Amino acid sequence: MKTSKQRRAQRKKELFEKQFHSGERVRFVRALPCDLTGKVCSIHNAHTLSRGAGGGFSSIVPLHFMAHKDFDEMPEQKFEEKYGRSKQSVRDKAPLYQEMWEQRGR
Repeated sequence: MKTSKQRRAQRKKELFEKQFHSGERVRFVRALPCDLTGKVCSIHNAHTLSRGAGGGFSSIVPLHFMAHKDFDEMPEQKFEEKYGRSKQSVRDKAPLYQEMWEQRGR
């Protein structure tokens, strides 16, 4: 029988795999430049579809930490003024990054 600590650890591992796939995938995304700014430092694995709404590892784009914060918190119009792109255009890039992840070993 598992202890409560083991059950929590197992649940944490399952959630991580659902949300990010693997530690290798997290490192892969962090090595990419930010989709909005082109910066290559402090990259986050930004979910374009919230995890509560069913977003998982296939809905992630690389965003600089400040762009990630703006994506989550700014109203659409203000975001477009700052970055010259809509939030939907960022969401639409998620399949491209998923494809890059799938193609990485070929």
